[in-house]
Amino acid sequence: MNTEVAILHHDYPAETRETVDKKLQGLARFFDGIHGLYARLEKQGGGHRVELVAHVGRGPILKAEVTRQTFKDALGESVDRMRGQLSRHRDRVKLGKHRSAS
Repeated sequence: MNTEVAILHHDYPAETRETVDKKLQGLARFFDGIHGLYARLEKQGGGHRVELVAHVGRGPILKAEVTRQTFKDALGESVDRMRGQLSRHRDRVKLGKHRSAS
């Protein structure tokens, strides 16, 4: 699985990229079919914006975008949202898009 972390403003500490990459690697356990996870970090006004994008093969592109006052809160909530989306996508793939009416 490919991971990429883009930091638009270089005001973040050096270890931020490593922290985000570890969080992205942790998301891989929720769905095996992830081809790539991308994170985009930026400061907006007084807050921090984190955008996560997951490419899951032939399925949809999943996106979680959060803006919060602290970077830690924004990252935590965006990872939680992406985890939920990946779990739902995994369940849809396992059950099939349509259940039979039996």
